[in-house]
Amino acid sequence: MWRMETYKKERDSEFLDGLMERIEMNQHLWQKAEALLSGVAKQEPLFADALRTPQSPHYHAEGPTLQHHLRLMLMVLYAVAEGKLSLLDIEEFRRMKEYEGEIKELEQTIRESAALFEAFILCHDAAKWASVFFSAPKGSRGEQLGFDMDLMFKWDEFGASERAKAREKYLLLFDDFVREHPGENEESIEAQFYLYYGIRVHYPGHERAIHTPVYRHLLERVGVAHGLSEQDRVLLEDLIGHHQIGEQFNEVRPEGIRKLMHFAQARGYDSDDFIDRLQAGVFLDMVSASKRLAPHGTWRDPSVLINFLRSEHEYQPGRRQEKLLRREAEAKREQNRLFREVGLDGVALMELFEMDPGPQFGKVMRKVHNAIAGKEEIPEWPNQKVANEMKTRVAQYYSRAFDQGGDGD
Repeated sequence: MWRMETYKKERDSEFLDGLMERIEMNQHLWQKAEALLSGVAKQEPLFADALRTPQSPHYHAEGPTLQHHLRLMLMVLYAVAEGKLSLLDIEEFRRMKEYEGEIKELEQTIRESAALFEAFILCHDAAKWASVFFSAPKGSRGEQLGFDMDLMFKWDEFGASERAKAREKYLLLFDDFVREHPGENEESIEAQFYLYYGIRVHYPGHERAIHTPVYRHLLERVGVAHGLSEQDRVLLEDLIGHHQIGEQFNEVRPEGIRKLMHFAQARGYDSDDFIDRLQAGVFLDMVSASKRLAPHGTWRDPSVLINFLRSEHEYQPGRRQEKLLRREAEAKREQNRLFREVGLDGVALMELFEMDPGPQFGKVMRKVHNAIAGKEEIPEWPNQKVANEMKTRVAQYYSRAFDQGGDGD
């Protein structure tokens, strides 16, 4: 039966850490992400500096600099956009059976707005270079070297000067440590450096710096280069300004959704779309590309996105049903569009079957459409020419409907 031959089998799920390790090992994704970072750095000195921003493994164990974080974010974005990764491949999300629609919509949001999220990745942490702040526990080697900075240095102009001096001192110290550990990978060296010196890196207020002229201009240039409309560039600035929102969802907090909805409405956005894009940013940034150091190695925390989704539901449970109905209506419209494109709509089928409008044709068309949806088998056609043409059209439909994201390898 042609229907069964054409459907794709559901892939097995994997836990987040294991699946992301495979993404990290994909050379195609690595090279594609690295090429973009290198290209932008050559054009934008501000971005080139940002790539050197130090990281510490209590929140960013993926590598010693911001370049490692951005590269991993891009790799995950490309994996989703190319169909190499489905969010429901992730076991932690597949277990959320009642949220399958939201998770599919989240994946669709990333795919449909890939250029927006590529620009988001490039700009969202650019201000970390200027906002770097260090702390170290009492008695640690880091404190003895002066890296337990006074809190007053977080903000004013004098603090900016002190932060810049400490940043360069840290980079020199880290470079010396690297030379003392030849042949070891960067992730391991980052962890050893942290354990030896105890220095933590922070970036107070970096997300809000996107609203300052220097970083807004960077966003404008990157947005224009990505073909984003002025409206999308304004949206992108607000998404970056809120990209740390995941920190508010270390637990289920419905009241956090109310504030986001009010902000979105005040800015003239569709609140559902704005929240969907924020959740996509949390997935790419805080869930996929932020590794934490633990005694057993490194791990990622999906709970911030899970709590974000549950908070949205608990804020207004009825909105889930509204969104479901909207998704179903959109899916029906898309299905009808594809039917027209490949000749499986009513007009095309009447012509192919040489039938007139009426109950008999309606019954045949429903059987065809139900078979395509996997609800029943399609009858055998006595005319071989019609049978071959139907097989061709159905194959075209499945190709367009299911293969848009890539081969899934």
